[in-house]
Amino acid sequence: MLKRFVFVIPVMVIVFSVATWMLNKDYAMIERDIRLLISGGAAVFSGVITFFLMKGDAEHLVDAHRERKENKKK
Repeated sequence: MLKRFVFVIPVMVIVFSVATWMLNKDYAMIERDIRLLISGGAAVFSGVITFFLMKGDAEHLVDAHRERKENKKK
């Protein structure tokens, strides 16, 4: 389960950053607190979606990465 968070956290950070940038650029008339709530909601929503959609892929990718590291050491 923790292997999935390798992908979830970066996706959440990227979505939060892009959403904040877009809201600041295009919707500056909305209060700052509301823009941050919208960005935070988008980040949480994308994190939940990523958590469930990357269920099988995350485990395979992490295992493949570990195998590559072990092969490099040899």
